[in-house]
Amino acid sequence: MKKNTIMGAVAGLALLVGAGTAVVAQDNGTTWRSYGQNPGATNFSPLTQINADNVHLLQRAWTFRYGGGTDNEGDRGLDHRWEVTPLVIDGVMYFSTPTNPNIPELKSTITALVPETGEVLWKWESERNIHGRGIAWWPGDETHGPRIIFATDKGYLAALDVRTQQLATDFGQNGLVDAYVGVVSETVGESRRDTYTIPNPVAIYKNLIITGARPGEMGPPGPRGDVRAWDARTGELVWNFHTVPQPGEANHETYVGDEWKDRSGANVWSTITIDEEKGIVFAPVGDLNGRAQGPELYANSLIALDANTGALKWYQQITHKDLWDWDMPTPPVLVDFKQGDETVKGIALPGKQSLLFVFDRETGRPLHEVNELPTPRSDDPNDTAWPTQPFPVRPGPLARVTMTRDEIPNITPEQYAYCTAFWDENNIEVTGLYGRPKLSNGTLSFPSTLGGPNWGGPSYNPNSDVFIVNVQNMGQFRAAGPVMQGFGAPRAPGQPAPRRRVVRDGEAITQSGFQYRVNADIVLPCTPTPWGELVAVDISQGEILWRSPLGSIPGLETDIETGSRNLGGNIQTAGNLVFIGASNDSTFRAFDSRTGKQLWSVELDASAHSTPITYMGRDGKQYVVVTGAGGTAVAARRMSDTLNAFVLP
Repeated sequence: MKKNTIMGAVAGLALLVGAGTAVVAQDNGTTWRSYGQNPGATNFSPLTQINADNVHLLQRAWTFRYGGGTDNEGDRGLDHRWEVTPLVIDGVMYFSTPTNPNIPELKSTITALVPETGEVLWKWESERNIHGRGIAWWPGDETHGPRIIFATDKGYLAALDVRTQQLATDFGQNGLVDAYVGVVSETVGESRRDTYTIPNPVAIYKNLIITGARPGEMGPPGPRGDVRAWDARTGELVWNFHTVPQPGEANHETYVGDEWKDRSGANVWSTITIDEEKGIVFAPVGDLNGRAQGPELYANSLIALDANTGALKWYQQITHKDLWDWDMPTPPVLVDFKQGDETVKGIALPGKQSLLFVFDRETGRPLHEVNELPTPRSDDPNDTAWPTQPFPVRPGPLARVTMTRDEIPNITPEQYAYCTAFWDENNIEVTGLYGRPKLSNGTLSFPSTLGGPNWGGPSYNPNSDVFIVNVQNMGQFRAAGPVMQGFGAPRAPGQPAPRRRVVRDGEAITQSGFQYRVNADIVLPCTPTPWGELVAVDISQGEILWRSPLGSIPGLETDIETGSRNLGGNIQTAGNLVFIGASNDSTFRAFDSRTGKQLWSVELDASAHSTPITYMGRDGKQYVVVTGAGGTAVAARRMSDTLNAFVLP
């Protein structure tokens, strides 16, 4: 690790926490203290200076570039994406920056800015690539100053002392904890270190750092996906919850023979939510790597753990035996569930499959009734899909879960002709939610492997009880053929071959799957528009309040509100606003949270696949900030390195 680089005479302004003083920021709108604004992941701000009446006046305040550059070469890879949500603590903005494989000399950093101007206060450079979509803040205690907690490649957890802008030498080994060694057996050894990391901001509870993991996606033998807690002062392991039950643990009997052994996956690659008052950790556990005969506990489950001990309080499996890649990407959100005159403390979780579950935080009891219902079957006798899945009665699917041939959109004559012909030639059967491949004909299930909702994170306004999440409305085509262990099906020998056409400049365009490629930059799904939406739900009533198209297709001339693919999150404010980037059209938007009407937008240098923040500056002005750097699985080719701030004139 390299020493920090002090940037200018203003560096001392960052040292706002005196020696031996533990400062806990109050939620008064001046701070953004964690990835979801608060440990409950509500992504809500009480600020009203920017509101639905004046948001159209927003203008750029400043732009920061970390040095990754701008190009049109497309995604730089999972480990080099900049999807960061900054923190604002005690008048200073903090965030991490990644490396760029095309710029070998560029180092990952922890950077501190003046949040009113974007001026760099200080920058610490790392010898290892810093992973994830953000950092975490531990405020310190009587003997330790505040620390920034983050993860690097090869499975290391790190703590940076904010007062010295150096690694905290009494944390682990000179500021680093090797989180990989505790989740691998001798059989696995070092073989998976390069694919193991802690990919998202960790959770902080008192003096504990609570972590998930990204152990890689290969089958066993591999690293376990355990949820663990570490002492924020020393880096020592405090507790460890096995997401695949080990011998002697509850639910271990759901695995047959050695199915449990060295089983990877069943990991929290999203973010963990904390109920600080009740001392509960809520962890959304993703899918298992490889199959087991049983329901594959605790994969695809929301687990509630005692934050002090790691003991299991309750769990709810959202998808049994996940064959669809619906791997629990969205953070759970603390909500207030109103039942008559009573308010129940709830936890809300939307899944990729577009269903929204709400549970009692303490008991796991569903607050909207959940029924276990039969799901579509394959005609392949080797299919191992679980026969039933849980369905909440309200509010119903947030994203599209079916379509008919008549709903194929007519965007252009060529696109419509291709999509309808593809439907007919593959004899498509719409299997809908939890649909399975078939031997006899092509199938179209909903949503696709990208969701529905995805990792960006919903928002919740405790004053209005409105929960808002962005979704994608695209299906998953599978050719006729036998089922696979993974999330697709092979192309059967009789399937129609991809078609090719030549566009005006002579470029050969390959057409394949249930989508139409106009050119190298424009791909039109054959599923109905809008392809991206923002959806608002009354949590307690379980009613969808409104839907609004989200996104557009740059370069496409049409009057249809197409929406677009989107990855990223939204925030709400008490000014009746929703702010969101997410869409792959390089646009940052504001909507009226009461009606879904778009009120403002601005073009960025690249798409904002991130979650924005807002805060009140020391100058008395409210700022809105978002990272716009492109990348992700749905991105356009435009890549950049900008952090963008907006303010009223």
